[in-house]
Amino acid sequence: MKSRHIAALAAVCAAWSLAAHADRGTGWEFGGELIYQDSKDWDANGGSSTSLDSDLGIALTFGYRFSSKLELTFGLDWNNIDYKATVVKADPPLAGTTVNIDGTLEAFTPRVGVNFNFIDGPITPYVTALIGYSFIDTNVPDGPPQTGCWWDPWYGQICGTCQDTGTTEKFMYGAGLGVRWDVNSAWTMRFGYEKHWIDADGSPDFDQLKLGVSVMY
Repeated sequence: MKSRHIAALAAVCAAWSLAAHADRGTGWEFGGELIYQDSKDWDANGGSSTSLDSDLGIALTFGYRFSSKLELTFGLDWNNIDYKATVVKADPPLAGTTVNIDGTLEAFTPRVGVNFNFIDGPITPYVTALIGYSFIDTNVPDGPPQTGCWWDPWYGQICGTCQDTGTTEKFMYGAGLGVRWDVNSAWTMRFGYEKHWIDADGSPDFDQLKLGVSVMY
């Protein structure tokens, strides 16, 4: 009797596996990711240096499956990371003067990539390659505070103070690997590791772990 139950369970699992496999053909996916970015220290030109804390971020993702093995992916990553930096002034009369910064940066990175799944079945290892463009706000003041007033159609006159902060834009590219699990014909999960490189002074690279859930249709 026990062997009969085991055989029945194996048959159900096999049928479930084949059904999941059959449903991962051409189609779209939409979902989200939880991102863990490891801490990173690097030195830049002129004696400047930066130290990023490890932190969590999120991403919105969507993609198109050309087949059970080949996928085109799109994403928008958001990270909010604490950091410390030492900046060395290069212009006279304060050339060589160092300024220490302790702040939090925000980074938005739209990206596009290609995934290759090694196995047609519902559980498969995969490799990925991607490129993107990062919009980074250092939240370091980049000018004097400015106070102004404006009229709101609902609340009337509103006054406030704002201050420009230092921003930059950088090209990003990366590669990674992981495991994909098609839970059923509608849901899929991924767990992967990626290394990203930023086109900046010191050529920093960043290690990320990603856990994603998507709807397939």
